[in-house]
Amino acid sequence: LEEGVVLKVKRGVYKWQSADQSELPEVAGIVPNGVLCLLTAATQYELTTFVASAYQVAIPRKAKVILPVYPPIQLYYWNKTAYELGRTTVVLDGASLPIYDPEKTVCDFLRQRHKLGPDLAKEVLTTYLGRPDRQVARLVDYAGQLGLGHYIDKTLNLLL
Repeated sequence: LEEGVVLKVKRGVYKWQSADQSELPEVAGIVPNGVLCLLTAATQYELTTFVASAYQVAIPRKAKVILPVYPPIQLYYWNKTAYELGRTTVVLDGASLPIYDPEKTVCDFLRQRHKLGPDLAKEVLTTYLGRPDRQVARLVDYAGQLGLGHYIDKTLNLLL
């Protein structure tokens, strides 16, 4: 502890302090049906420069999860369509983690723009549109399924 090699999480719980090791596999284990979303996903895809104060995880609307004090996790309870659409996995530190693809992540920011802020949603969308691997047709399809079709059409017409 004194040398900083081990971090005390809470009484009786310790973990190795490693700057190059992600906590995302731990988060995925804590929330077994969870899918990494919003800022957590946007950070993985390098769509934002913002750093969240908690890991953001989507779960089905009626799911129940007991969260520990550490690591900080913020749950989003989503309906079936929002929860299942755009799910994929990434491999990080040898673990396969459920996460939403970049297009679904952008749609989620547009859905949550009033809570997270329009500036953050704009940053994620414009960064995504600047990527060479963007799939605008998939983005528009997801937006339509999530009830954002009219909004995404107007927004894309302004930006493209």
